[in-house]
Amino acid sequence: MSQSSEHTTTPDEEQQMRALRKLILGDSGQVVKQLLEENARQVVSDVFSEALFDREKQDGSVNKVLLPLVEKSVQRSVANHSDQMVGYLYPIVGSLVRKSVTAFITDLLEKTNSLIENSLTVKSLIWRFKAKQAGVSFSQYVASQTFSFRVEQIFLIHRETGLLLNTLSADLHSSADADLVSSMLSAINDFVSDSFNVGKHKGEQQLDVVKTDDFTLLLKQGPKAVLVAAISGNTPQKVANQLQLSLEEIHKLYAEDLNHFNGDASVFANSEEQLRDCLIAELKIESSKTKKRPWMAWIFVLAISGLVGFLGYVRWQASQVLTHVQLIDNEPGIILTSVQLVDYDTIQFNVLRDPQAKTIDTWLAEQPLSKANITFKERAYVSLDADIIRHKVHSILSQFVDVKVEWQDNLPVFSGEFSNLNKLRLQNELNKVPGLDFKIHWLDSVKIAGTDNNAADDPVIIRAILDLNIAKLERHTIKFEPGESTLTEQNINTLIVLKDEFVNLVPIAQQQELSLGLIIMGASDSTGSNAFNRMLSQKRADAVKNKLQELGIDKSRLNAIGLGVIELKTSGDGARKVLFNVVYFDAS
Repeated sequence: MSQSSEHTTTPDEEQQMRALRKLILGDSGQVVKQLLEENARQVVSDVFSEALFDREKQDGSVNKVLLPLVEKSVQRSVANHSDQMVGYLYPIVGSLVRKSVTAFITDLLEKTNSLIENSLTVKSLIWRFKAKQAGVSFSQYVASQTFSFRVEQIFLIHRETGLLLNTLSADLHSSADADLVSSMLSAINDFVSDSFNVGKHKGEQQLDVVKTDDFTLLLKQGPKAVLVAAISGNTPQKVANQLQLSLEEIHKLYAEDLNHFNGDASVFANSEEQLRDCLIAELKIESSKTKKRPWMAWIFVLAISGLVGFLGYVRWQASQVLTHVQLIDNEPGIILTSVQLVDYDTIQFNVLRDPQAKTIDTWLAEQPLSKANITFKERAYVSLDADIIRHKVHSILSQFVDVKVEWQDNLPVFSGEFSNLNKLRLQNELNKVPGLDFKIHWLDSVKIAGTDNNAADDPVIIRAILDLNIAKLERHTIKFEPGESTLTEQNINTLIVLKDEFVNLVPIAQQQELSLGLIIMGASDSTGSNAFNRMLSQKRADAVKNKLQELGIDKSRLNAIGLGVIELKTSGDGARKVLFNVVYFDAS
């Protein structure tokens, strides 16, 4: 109890203490203030320079604080006392001007040289093309290729209001609307904070990084202000560290202004020194290693190019041969039906060739072509070309050495002499030439050997020749499949030969005053009923008759008969055929 009373202060003691303090210090401490004011100059002068030195050595803040003040003082002095400043500077102006002009010219030459190098090199042209593709300016693209990273612009933003306090750009011309960027970042930051702060006990969410196509926006949050750096390239950690140091220094120097910010950003104009520390950049390090030349790739490309060139040359040669082969269509008796290029260098063509025309091998041998890469297929046909008809006539006359021929308007004129037998033989051969349309009177100018009668004929020889050719014609048959009456292609070819032989017999028969007729007899085997077989044999005979009529034989000379079933001791298709019989009678 006694111990407690010793430490208790009574109201009287407190009143006495205040009275004593008033006697010593005076009202409101004016005695102490007066003593400090009287000795302040001495006290400050003793420690001022050392204090500035120590503070500058500690954090470098003295230079950053004094530099803006000195710059503004010099500006006001020059503005208000320009005449005096000119007088002070006049002795050194000449030297300064000369040095300035020299420096300007040197800098101009260096910039001009750099501009020429950057404008005329292949790299600069590629950079300009890629900058246009990316939709950015050439200077921005050069910066992205030159710098590993660079802080393009710094924004100092008041945290509570989102207003821009100050900004600084690495270039002389600011490339961004600072107020717009500040407002956008504040809005995004508020959105992130409101949208993702969903728990009661979770801390407030803050935006740290915003990435765009051209820049990375790095944000450092402070109690009262936010530093934002627009960075091109890859952002290293040292940029974030420098932002943090600058932000702490700004809070230390402008703590009072930040706490009582009323929208006036002019008080932060001197913060450029702190912002300038954040405008850091790092050039790309050129690799000193010798680039490996892709020899294998180049060899592969050259090999492919050589192969493509070789194949192109081979194909070009083949196309030239192809063009030349098409000239075969101009040969008499040859019709080119198709021609094509196969496997780059092989020519394949198909032709129709009259047996009397020049052979394909002979034609190829006459051409400046290599037969190694040329293949062909030919099919026979009867040509009506005038040259082929002449060739056939001359081939026939080679058997009759005493007979000559000349041509007038594509018609033959015969001369010479032969026997009656040879006359009939020649007449018979000429009747077989398709397209000649032989007339008997063409041979009237040829003399008969041993007589002056040019028209003398031996009826016995003529009848013998006629009978011989009739027997030859009657050996033709037309075969059919079971139950069929339709002519095949082979049947049609047989009927064409039969028609020619029959037409050649007509003038010989006329010399004997005989009229020829052809009986067409259809037959069938024993398969099926008798009525069906009679009908089928008649249909087969009618089909042959109609085809011969189409080929040019007068229908008055044709007679079709269906024989029905013919019992033959043969197997297979022996009875399924059409037979022929030539009949002749007196034409009178």
